[in-house]
Amino acid sequence: MSLLEVKNIDVRYGDFLALHDISLNVEEGSIVSLIGANGAGKSTIMNTICGLNKPVKGEILFDGKNISGLKPSRISKYGLSMAPEGSHCFERMTVKDNLLMGAYLAKGSERMERLKSVYKLFPVLEEKQNQMSTYLSGGQRQMLAIGRGIMTQPRILLCDEISLGLAPVVINDIYEKLKEISAQGITLLIVEQDVNRSLKNSDYAYVILEGRVVMEGKSKELNVEDVNDAYFGMNKYAH
Repeated sequence: MSLLEVKNIDVRYGDFLALHDISLNVEEGSIVSLIGANGAGKSTIMNTICGLNKPVKGEILFDGKNISGLKPSRISKYGLSMAPEGSHCFERMTVKDNLLMGAYLAKGSERMERLKSVYKLFPVLEEKQNQMSTYLSGGQRQMLAIGRGIMTQPRILLCDEISLGLAPVVINDIYEKLKEISAQGITLLIVEQDVNRSLKNSDYAYVILEGRVVMEGKSKELNVEDVNDAYFGMNKYAH
């Protein structure tokens, strides 16, 4: 069953057409990855789904509801949350307060229960709960961004560039946590630049090049060499 459908959207920044006829489908309970080089349009797709950009063509359906052009706050209430790249934490707030920002609509007791769940998933955040987030390592800041995202108790969590600038051992740990989040019933849409990691850790993948989908398929069935060709715009994938 489709939880999120992006249908033939175009997005412009002024005169620049950033996304060209993009269509995606994310089934409930799945892990879907968007693969592409820096500047391919992956983050623009994520921001458009979340309501930060407004498509000039097409529509976005979440659980059958058209959310195209709605404000991010309203989209969030439907059960869609974003975990940005870790540098987008609130630096002058403690780890705990960063997390609580993700549950600002919940009642006090419910907020604390959600906080306990995040601390169970990421024990290091509990250890550092009273520290300012600016003093966390890059990996810890990414965990904080993910934790804040799941504090909203989303049906789908969008993870943007979660491995950017992190050491391989830290990235592996974060992906293991994402699998735990998926096992809890949260659908995941993940932006990633690493082809092998994307295919290994997702059910379905889309390759984005110059604002277009140039390849898609079940991750286990996609050929790594073909995906790399599409990633770099080689041969028939170039425009």
